Amino acid sequence: MNPAVFPTPIGFPLGPDANDDGDVDWSNAHANFLSSLHPGEIKDLLACSRRLDLKSRSHLFRAGDRPDNVYIVVNGCIRLIQLSPGGKETILWFNFPGEIFGMAELWSGNQRQIHAVANEPTQVYSIRRQDFTAFLGRHPEAAMKAIGVLSARVRSLGRMLAGLTSDNVETRIARLLMRFAAISSGTRCTAGEPDGELCVNIRLTHQDMANLIGASRQTVTTTLAHLRKIGAVRTVSQHFHIVQPEHLRQLLQGGTP
Repeated sequence: MNPAVFPTPIGFPLGPDANDDGDVDWSNAHANFLSSLHPGEIKDLLACSRRLDLKSRSHLFRAGDRPDNVYIVVNGCIRLIQLSPGGKETILWFNFPGEIFGMAELWSGNQRQIHAVANEPTQVYSIRRQDFTAFLGRHPEAAMKAIGVLSARVRSLGRMLAGLTSDNVETRIARLLMRFAAISSGTRCTAGEPDGELCVNIRLTHQDMANLIGASRQTVTTTLAHLRKIGAVRTVSQHFHIVQPEHLRQLLQGGTP
């Protein structure tokens, strides 16, 4: 099996005073695991993997399933969600090309606690638990990289929770858009990107954004309408373009745009 070529997520600096914003943790949490490996490691890992094709909104696994596999996104996007007893969906994470996921319950043997759903037509590599464990035993540096990804995700989620209490909705939306623009920067925008604009190349509904930042859908809709009105963002082919990145950077730095 020939290894796929993945775009490498690039961190997008918010400015010289943004060192405490968690962008390093965010970038590391979305690290392109497969592209970080040496060619020999990639060959070894893909030799024990199989490629799965998923339709948009189809489940890769569900809460309650056995944790028999770990996964790497080839192309497309996987959303990790949790459902309340009443069926309300909470989005926990998005996985982009090259990212590894499904490791949380791998060694404990506990049932899956969340659902993994294709956000769009998506392909993933599936590696059986015993094969992945053997791979990590042969390649300790790859094991350390996998641990690093998990650690960065814990730190990043902690910062996201802290932001729910310290930031207003406009700031939370600005941070979400800037970070997703950085993560999806390696994927070509089919609509084209005029100079100075940043493409958030992922399909996000207003409800998705509300779930991610802990706000109501109506508040997100109102805030996005304001950002469109002042020319800071625009909607292009079911995704967002940041027209004025500097405006959002100033919001994140606590200044007045």
